[in-house]
Amino acid sequence: MEKLNLKDLLIEAMNSEIKAKEFYNNAAEKAQSQAGRKFFKELANFEQNHYNKIKSIIESIDKGIKIESQKYDTEIPAIKSEVEGEFEPNKEEIVDLINLAINAEKNAQERYRKISRMSTDNKVKDIFDNLANEERNHQRILENQFYHISNKGTIIWE
Repeated sequence: MEKLNLKDLLIEAMNSEIKAKEFYNNAAEKAQSQAGRKFFKELANFEQNHYNKIKSIIESIDKGIKIESQKYDTEIPAIKSEVEGEFEPNKEEIVDLINLAINAEKNAQERYRKISRMSTDNKVKDIFDNLANEERNHQRILENQFYHISNKGTIIWE
């Protein structure tokens, strides 16, 4: 993969992470429950972390520093189905937002997997495979929340 091509993909990915962060911050403002606001704010923070990781890769490339493979282990709490959760008064809009977010997380996974497949550098492959896996975790969390809010009207987030 050409250096320029990789950098363009990285910049595109970085911009997508900022848009995702803005989306989750806006969703947090629309949530009326404290659990809903906290849930979306934490997702916004996860996206900010992805932005920071990608930005540091770009900075390394610009400085001619060799890219190092890292295992990213963003601690994402599991949703505990036995917990009652907090009622979300703005259920319909939040359900719509979660659906949009699930699709966005799927697209982010595919984008990162595409970058990984395009790269000939195993360290770059590892970085983007890890980012894709993190986006898959976000998708799973959103799908669990979708189930709870659709069926019970509640958001579970500690």
